[in-house]
Amino acid sequence: MKKAISMLMAGTMAAGLLAGCSGSSTPASSASSAATTDTASSTAAAAPAKISFMLPSYYGTDLANNGSDQVIQKCQEYTNTELEFRWEANDTYKDKLGLTLMDKDNMPMILTCPGLLTANVIDAAKKGAFWDLTDYLKDAESYPNLAQANENVLKSLTVDGQVIAVYRARAIGRYGFSYRTDWAENVGITEAPKTIEDVYNMLYKFTYEDPDGNGQDDTYGLEMTKYTGPWDIMQTWFGVGNLWVEEDGKYTPVHQTAEYKEALEWMHKIYTDGLVRPDWATVDTSTWSDGCKKGESGVFIDVMDSAKRIWNYYTDNDVKSVTDPTTTATMTMVGPIAKDATSEARTLATTGYNGFYVITKSGAKTEEDLKNCLHFLDKMCDPKMMELADFGIEGIDYTLNENGNVVLDPNLEVSQHANIGLNQTVAYIPNLASPDLALEKRESDLKQDEMYAYNEQYAVMNPAAGYLANSSVYAEVGTDIDQILDDARTQYICGQIDDAGLESAFQQWNDRGGTQLIEEVNQLASAG
Repeated sequence: MKKAISMLMAGTMAAGLLAGCSGSSTPASSASSAATTDTASSTAAAAPAKISFMLPSYYGTDLANNGSDQVIQKCQEYTNTELEFRWEANDTYKDKLGLTLMDKDNMPMILTCPGLLTANVIDAAKKGAFWDLTDYLKDAESYPNLAQANENVLKSLTVDGQVIAVYRARAIGRYGFSYRTDWAENVGITEAPKTIEDVYNMLYKFTYEDPDGNGQDDTYGLEMTKYTGPWDIMQTWFGVGNLWVEEDGKYTPVHQTAEYKEALEWMHKIYTDGLVRPDWATVDTSTWSDGCKKGESGVFIDVMDSAKRIWNYYTDNDVKSVTDPTTTATMTMVGPIAKDATSEARTLATTGYNGFYVITKSGAKTEEDLKNCLHFLDKMCDPKMMELADFGIEGIDYTLNENGNVVLDPNLEVSQHANIGLNQTVAYIPNLASPDLALEKRESDLKQDEMYAYNEQYAVMNPAAGYLANSSVYAEVGTDIDQILDDARTQYICGQIDDAGLESAFQQWNDRGGTQLIEEVNQLASAG
């Protein structure tokens, strides 16, 4: 995805309590031995394994607050480890990571890498800095949680045929279609859109049939800004792949497919028909959801959590429903859309992760060290440890309400919680949240979670992601040639270029390195 992904916290990262903190090395073994503990029945009687861990810090109070000694004690006893955390400030973390990767003889056992796979991590992997986890992550008996990792996501973390990392999972099915419920009711739409034709009809009615009932021509169907992610999502409805497609073992960028051109023509039509604001390509993305919040537009296409936040805005600001003023407005989350009545609905998939852990050979010198690291990462995905990392200590960080759900202490700032930082050690595989204990949620939260699960089965992954990560051509020119396509699509939608101009941009993409990229991706695929 070209989007500069800012959504680093999702799913279980509610309330901001899932961020780490600080900027120094802190031995976790200093925890009070008097702390109350919950131990895992499966924890071996062997001496605790020593594990060193480098991770980012967001607040500066990592495991250093009231009750943090209890958090550390519970964690160490449950996982049977003796932990040494090396916290590095998030603002300079990438620089610290780069320096650490160059100092191959002084790496921690587990090294946290933010974001997606980068050139410096790939280079270190090619030089043999990390353990190959391929076979270990298939061992369901030893690592029951990690063994459930998504194979498509693991492909994105494969270098020279070796899986080099344990990813930090994020919802694959975050993207989709949503709309303002009362507007639909007001223009006579009684069922959620299922097909592209249904979507067009909704956009048209939201633009021209006075959905807010104020008697003025002051609404648009689709909310858009210069962030082009919604177009990526809409493309999938036409059968367009996620950046690349694979057919009969050959990988092709989507702009070279017939479905892509069909999608572009439809996007151009909704623009020329006035169903999206004419200046969308210059509107700052920071104001993106304002149109829906202010009643200027009614359809929002992006992540389900953005639709949830718009819904919450209506509730929190008492924005009245235009069909029933005794209630507030709401958003309906649809998710995937089908090309027509005979086609399966589709939506765009996320990468499925944001950040990952590599196990270094200089830190984890033996296979036993490697297994201890994997054991720790696996145990941190148990519900009990996810609850500790996400919520903290009952009576210190949270209480349970009459429904048995977690209510965080409103008197504590995020940085003051006992568990702050521990979530940075959780991969969230196979669950993005504990199945046993949850935050008290609003109706919008519950719907968002439901849509995450529903969307995943229709979400289109990028089949070439792993090969692009290993591509020297893409590392050199990827940003430039991606921008060529992004600009050309915007210009075509807005009528600034025609078919000939589009083909000229495609040729520019080829000449700038695209042709070589296709060749390299397919060579990498053939090599396995």
